[in-house]
Amino acid sequence: MRVTVGRKLQMTGDGSCSNRSPEPPNFFWGVGGRFLKSGFGQGLSAEQIRVGYSARMNQLPEHISYSSFSTWQECGWKYKLTKVDKVEEGHAVWFTGGSALHKATEYYDLEGGKSEDLWNRAWFEQVKADEEINGDMSTWKFAKREDMSWWYGEGIWMLDRWIEFRKGWNVYEDFIEKQYEIPIEDSTVKMAIDRVMIDPDGKRVLVDIKTGASSQRHPLQLAVYAWALAKQGVLVDSAGFWDARTGHVSLWNLTNLTADRVEDMLNTFDRARKSDIFLPNLNNCGRCDVMSKCKFVNSRAE
Repeated sequence: MRVTVGRKLQMTGDGSCSNRSPEPPNFFWGVGGRFLKSGFGQGLSAEQIRVGYSARMNQLPEHISYSSFSTWQECGWKYKLTKVDKVEEGHAVWFTGGSALHKATEYYDLEGGKSEDLWNRAWFEQVKADEEINGDMSTWKFAKREDMSWWYGEGIWMLDRWIEFRKGWNVYEDFIEKQYEIPIEDSTVKMAIDRVMIDPDGKRVLVDIKTGASSQRHPLQLAVYAWALAKQGVLVDSAGFWDARTGHVSLWNLTNLTADRVEDMLNTFDRARKSDIFLPNLNNCGRCDVMSKCKFVNSRAE
């Protein structure tokens, strides 16, 4: 079991869809996904080479996460398109804004400082990093009036709310943006947990920072994180979401989401995806970023 500490640089979840350019022509992927250099693959037929390379480009991620599980629950075919077929989703302004806010709160908790300085540092770092990957910010999508200007202006108020919140809540030990890789039956669950904190009553609370406008937040995410912490011998008294738009924490009852049930759900998801179970959900198409590539919506498959 590996445990590493660091910050989440992107809001796009587990990283299993990272875009990697194909290797130069004198390299290919051999049977079993092993990397072979030309000249060392003697004895393999052209078909074996083709199948091996194709499998690499259309293979399941080795690990899972709550984010990928949530995508699969939302629409199994969307999971296949984005995680297996590597269809790109367009970058959104809220990804940059959310990542910057997470980074700014981390800077404050680790170093302290003035909110304006911390926000400018985090914001411009994140914008630069995202433009290098996703192109000019003018091409990024945004919701309603929440464009780049809105996020830049509102972000500092979100950070101010976090600083105010922190007057009564302390970070437990060094539990700031800790990253975990937890083994299950036949896979690994990856995650980054925003905070474990001590509330004003001295209780240990798992806290996940939310920056979006949606109120559709599910306690299963908290339960997965609490399960991972328990695997490390860290038990929490409660868990909740901190809303950057209000500055308030909403605590959730995880009584029915026991560790055994959480692990069973994760194992079931892993077995389902490895059995090519990717059921489409045609009720969610209106907000799907890869709808143009979906054979269930288009009259003709791409």
